[in-house]
Amino acid sequence: MQIPVSRALQRMADRAQMAKTQEEVDSYKHRTQEVHHRINFLENCRPDIVGAIDRLKRRRAELAKEMEQITKEIAAEEKKLQELPTIIGELKQERQHLARETIRLRRRVSEVPGSADNDQRIVDSANRIRRRAIVAIDAFLGL
Repeated sequence: MQIPVSRALQRMADRAQMAKTQEEVDSYKHRTQEVHHRINFLENCRPDIVGAIDRLKRRRAELAKEMEQITKEIAAEEKKLQELPTIIGELKQERQHLARETIRLRRRVSEVPGSADNDQRIVDSANRIRRRAIVAIDAFLGL
């Protein structure tokens, strides 16, 4: 009786081992499928990654152009800043020259006696006298 029991126990142990082995097989299958899905996912991501790289390279080129332009603008502004003392000095000299000319011209200008209204009245009076003289001469000559 020991042999059939022993065989039964052995078969039970074999079945337990087989069940454990089957679990391992199932686990490996499951992990294999997961890895397969990850591989497919990553292979499908390749075009997206390549597209992102291309987009970033274009952006880098645009930024390089912008950086070059900004560098030129900075250089131009720095040049203006360096030239500023010279330009200011020249303008100060011009201002001084203009002030001297203004003073010189003011010294040449003398006060005109009388008023502009009085002078206008004298000119108007002379014009009236001249017109009356012309009318008198025309009447005398019979014109």
